[in-house]
Amino acid sequence: MYRKTLLATSLALILFSGCSSKQYYTPEQTYNASSLPMGDKIIFYSRDGATLASGDILTKKQRINLKLDKGFYFINSNKNVAIVANAYGKCNIIGKEGVVDTVQFSQALVAGTVIGKSLVYLLQNNNFGIYDFQKKSIVYSNKGQKALAIDTRIANPLKIDGLVVIPTLDGKLTVLDLKTLKVSKELYVSTESSLNNIIFLGRLNNTLIASTPNRVLSISNKGKKELNSGISEVVIDNKDIFVFAKDGQVLKLDESLSIQSEKKFKFAHFSVATVYNDSVYALDKQGYLIVSNKSFSQYRVYKVEEVEDYAFISNGKLYYNQQVIDLNRLTYK
Repeated sequence: MYRKTLLATSLALILFSGCSSKQYYTPEQTYNASSLPMGDKIIFYSRDGATLASGDILTKKQRINLKLDKGFYFINSNKNVAIVANAYGKCNIIGKEGVVDTVQFSQALVAGTVIGKSLVYLLQNNNFGIYDFQKKSIVYSNKGQKALAIDTRIANPLKIDGLVVIPTLDGKLTVLDLKTLKVSKELYVSTESSLNNIIFLGRLNNTLIASTPNRVLSISNKGKKELNSGISEVVIDNKDIFVFAKDGQVLKLDESLSIQSEKKFKFAHFSVATVYNDSVYALDKQGYLIVSNKSFSQYRVYKVEEVEDYAFISNGKLYYNQQVIDLNRLTYK
C-alpha cells in the first residue's frame, strides 16, 4: 500500500512539475483588436489554403466559392484550376465550369501542382509522381521513405523552368526534368525520424528555399546554406526571408540565410504568421497578435482570443476560432 501511495505521489509530482514548468509569452503591454464573426469554420488547412465547412476555400490571396463536395479538401491552385481531394484517393481538378478532370489514386493526395496537362502529385504514403491527363495514366512514379508523423502544412511541388521540385514527407527534395522524366538531383533538407516533411518550398531570385520543421535550407549555384532551428513558419517577401522559430525568435534573412534583423518574443509559440503590406504579423497560441515593422524596431502586441483550432491568413485577414480579424486595421506604431 505504501509503495502504491509513493508511486502515485511521485507520478503526481512529475505531472505537476511538467505542467508548471511550461512557460508562456507574457508581453508587458497589449492593445485591443476587434474581430467579426466568420460565419463559417476552418475544417482543414494545408500549406497554400484552408477548407471551410461551407465548402468555400481560403487561399493566400482570396476566398473562393467552390462549394466542395462533402469530404473533399483544398490542396493547391493556380490561375486556371484548383486541386481538391478526399481521404480515399480521389482527386478532382476544378476549373471555372466545375470539375474538369478526376484522378483516382491508391492513397490520399496530400500535395500537388498542375503543370500544363499534368499533375505532379504526392500521396499520403510518400509515393510521388506525374499523372498525364491526356494519357489518363501515371507517366512517372517514385517512392520516398516511410514517414512516421507529418506536419499538415505540406509543401506543394514547385516548377522552375523545365524542372519540377517535388518535396516529400521524409525531408527530401527530388528535382525532376519534365521533358525526360528523369531525376536530375536529390537532396535532403533534414533527416529527422518524424515530423520531417517539407513544410515550405519557394524561390527567391535564383535561390531555392526549403524548410522542414527542423531546418531551413538555401540552395543556389553558390552552394548550400542552412539554418538549424525549430521552425513554425517561413515567408518570402520580395528579397527577404522571414523565419518564425518555435522559441519565439523572428529572423529576417537574405537569400544566403545571413541575418539582417532579429527579435525574440520570449516563449512565444506561433500558430500562424505572415508578412503583409510592409508589416510582420505573428499570432501566439495564447492569443497575442504581434504586429511589427520588418526590422523589428517597432511593434505592438494585440490581445485576442486564445487559439483553439486552425488559423489561416488570407488577403490581409486572419481567420481563426470562427472569427475574422482585419490586419489592415492594426498598426505597429
